[in-house]
Amino acid sequence: MAKTNSRGNNKQFKGLKNPKRTSPKHHRSSQTWNNIQVIIGRLLLYGVPVLILLCFVAVLNSPRLGKQPKGRDDDVLLHLQLARESVAAEDWNRALVHIEEAEKAWNLVVPRIQIGVQRGDIIELTLSLARLKTSAQCMDKPGCLRELAQLSVYWDEIGK
Repeated sequence: MAKTNSRGNNKQFKGLKNPKRTSPKHHRSSQTWNNIQVIIGRLLLYGVPVLILLCFVAVLNSPRLGKQPKGRDDDVLLHLQLARESVAAEDWNRALVHIEEAEKAWNLVVPRIQIGVQRGDIIELTLSLARLKTSAQCMDKPGCLRELAQLSVYWDEIGK
């Protein structure tokens, strides 16, 4: 039988460390690895959906940037303003040239904005350009001014 001291401790186990207090070195690294796995899991759980939502917001706001002209060739608003000035001066040949340039510019803009814009809005603006061209060919000043006003409204509403 082992001898016990006044405190009730066994003298036989006096020099040994308490096994509950010591931990092997690999325990800390495995705990760190578990923490990293938890962080990665939370990033996947919360970060991926947030990232997807941010992408959707960016795509849906892209028409505002896509409408902005990159040069003179795709500046729809400039060509419509020049067409308005030509119609007001009743210079029908110049008005037709500016309307055709506006159509070409619109055809360059459509691919940039079509993801974030409703299809009906694109069709309405395209049809309004066609009506404007027909009114200019008929030398119908009130019809041209009406279509130009509608085109300005359509242009402002795209991307909102």
